[in-house]
Amino acid sequence: MQVHRDIDIGGESFALLVETRHGSITARTAVHRQGFLRRIGGARFVRKGDVAEVGHLASGMIRERAAAGLPADGEKSVISCPDGLPATVEQRAEVLAAHARQVRDVDAGVIFGPDMNNGEDVMSLVSEHDDLRDHMTGLSGDHGGLSIDTRGYTAFGLIAAAKAARLLRSEPLHTASIQGFGAVGAHSGKLLYDMGVAIRAVSAAHGALVADDGALPLPELFQAWQEAGDAAFARYATEAPNGARFTTDRDELLSTPAEIFIPAARTGVLAMPDEVARVREIENPSCRDVTRFLEDTGVRMVAQGANHPLTTAAEEFLEAQGVIVLPDYIVNCGGLVGCYFEWAYRDELLQSAAKREEMHALALRVIQRIVERNVEALFAGEGTIRERSHRLAQTHRERLLARCAAFPPGTDSHEIARACLEELCAE
Repeated sequence: MQVHRDIDIGGESFALLVETRHGSITARTAVHRQGFLRRIGGARFVRKGDVAEVGHLASGMIRERAAAGLPADGEKSVISCPDGLPATVEQRAEVLAAHARQVRDVDAGVIFGPDMNNGEDVMSLVSEHDDLRDHMTGLSGDHGGLSIDTRGYTAFGLIAAAKAARLLRSEPLHTASIQGFGAVGAHSGKLLYDMGVAIRAVSAAHGALVADDGALPLPELFQAWQEAGDAAFARYATEAPNGARFTTDRDELLSTPAEIFIPAARTGVLAMPDEVARVREIENPSCRDVTRFLEDTGVRMVAQGANHPLTTAAEEFLEAQGVIVLPDYIVNCGGLVGCYFEWAYRDELLQSAAKREEMHALALRVIQRIVERNVEALFAGEGTIRERSHRLAQTHRERLLARCAAFPPGTDSHEIARACLEELCAE
């Protein structure tokens, strides 16, 4: 294990970086700040990931927690698997548990949640270790969780934000494409379809489905994803659904015309022409030129379901062209809010299915209120969308730090969490 304190990553200071090795696998957790008692963030399994990526993600996490009104700092874990991802749930749980123990021994306030290639099945298995239970969230119902991925918490907040932005700008949008048809993307597609939006293209690791005319049969795709996950895409190579064309070039989606674009996969998807080579080198080999993307797609809104899918310069370019940009940590906080509710009330949720349903409904109401509030504040502010986002998050963080300072010394972190959540519910 390597522990780095007060380390610079990409020109930004981080409180902590922990690196552990598990055979050919390297797991990294970056903690941005340690101002609150707890830190919460997702752990993702990827083929290629480095310090720059985990730094980008962790930096956004602290702002996402603040924007969501949660008294916690941000952290992020990227588990890089150059020889291929662990094939089974048990193998992934073993790697995550080993890494989590070492991080916890350095920072007892960390809480790990689900992320790419790491769902509630993995998190639930790790939570069965008594010494790690308080450091895991994003679990299945029978483990005291709210099943945030199965129920689409992040997508619920993301689409609520998109609806609020459309109303504030009075701009009707009728078509969409979704990069990453997984826990966020699949539910986002279903919610958009229910609103009458035609889904023109979706992609996953195996390739993309494109509707050259009309729309994809979203209900059929959603059901297939629920039943088989990413594996559903593998069979489309030989038998695509009616009205759809399958291509192994998953990035063909980035040239398919659609008014709404939801990046719900990797970081570094779009960058300015002079940034593309660098982003491909350090973050995402598939990074594309945002100017070409706009020319090909005619996009009018980008709702960031993934974390850091666009460079700051790419966001500024799109905004200057009149595109509505909804930044990641401002609008994709639904899963985080659900995970925090779950962690704060775990003991009660374990005891009663009825209590889980009650908390599920309450969490969704809070998520909708949070993202609508944030979107309204963004459109009322001045400066670039990222500047407005930073100011909004910083304002919330300062308020939360002052709120936590009012608790008597030694107050348990769960008690603080529940008090702040109750205040959010009462707003």
